[in-house]
Amino acid sequence: NSESRNYVRLQMAAFAVKAYISLFMLMTGASPTELEQFSYEDALGIDKSVLKKELTAVKFRARGKMTGYVLGRKKGLTLLREYFKLRDWILNGEYVDRLFFKIKISKGAVCLSFSDLDAGAAATRFYSSISGVFVDGKYPKITYNKARKHKSSAHHAAKYSLETVARALNHSSGVNISSYSEATVEQQESEFGTYWDSVRKAAQMVRERSVTASDKLDSIAVGHCDSFRFPVPVSDTEAPVIQPNCRNQYGCLYCTHYFCHADEDDIHKLLSLHYVVNAVRNTAQDSGHAEVLYKDLSIRVEFILEAIANRSESVSQLVSAMRNKVFNLGVLTPFWERRLQRYEAMGVVF
Repeated sequence: NSESRNYVRLQMAAFAVKAYISLFMLMTGASPTELEQFSYEDALGIDKSVLKKELTAVKFRARGKMTGYVLGRKKGLTLLREYFKLRDWILNGEYVDRLFFKIKISKGAVCLSFSDLDAGAAATRFYSSISGVFVDGKYPKITYNKARKHKSSAHHAAKYSLETVARALNHSSGVNISSYSEATVEQQESEFGTYWDSVRKAAQMVRERSVTASDKLDSIAVGHCDSFRFPVPVSDTEAPVIQPNCRNQYGCLYCTHYFCHADEDDIHKLLSLHYVVNAVRNTAQDSGHAEVLYKDLSIRVEFILEAIANRSESVSQLVSAMRNKVFNLGVLTPFWERRLQRYEAMGVVF
């Protein structure tokens, strides 16, 4: 304890730096290459300015695109200030332009040398040091790709728009959908609960129709209705994604008055709706909005079709034949064919 900068303390300080490197990589979602480029002046600006909130780097894989990662002015800024104290103590008056750097300690010496950081290697060495000691060895290292996927999932769960999430991770909306749409365990549990609730409701829509007199039902674009002009939302735990209003055919499947025959006509209607919904989801310019609006509807249609197919082998074969007619041959009902042509003319689908 007589020497504040003895060899053991310097070793522990270098180990702590690796911990901070791992934390910042997880917190920002930056790649190791980008983390290596974060400058000290940039970070100092975040600490001192009420406006600046991003660490910047050049993304080599994106042809030199400048990227920015928001640190956050609460926990992120607190962590940055803690690291500044450790950094200042290690440097002991020396200046290094990068926020993070490699520390070399000669055995038994108290003088340090500093060089460019290999962030990926530093994070790997840090994990190797704590695995089986501070962290159970059965838990794998959290890579920066995993961190980015978790950050994307957390942002989506917080109801941020697709464009906002993609911008925060410095990639396109398309990349976010295709490569970063990994649900959390909690989301999966919620979705499974929703799945079984929807299955029960879908089966009920079909089963109750079989005991309802046909002359009491109105034919509509997606099946039949037993109380047209008097919509009542289904009693799900949450408000329906699309409110039923008898003017918008997309909302009918969320209405308690909706029923479906297990016959060719109604199956054709449902599959035609499904075809148009998928066309909008796949090609709409505002993909985030289309996905939020139509994903649940698309799943609901599949549940109803599944409930119909499960009634008998002959009905199951009918559903398969009609699915081929719609999705492979492109034969929609007249209503949904006109709707699709209108969308094509408007440029909604192409």
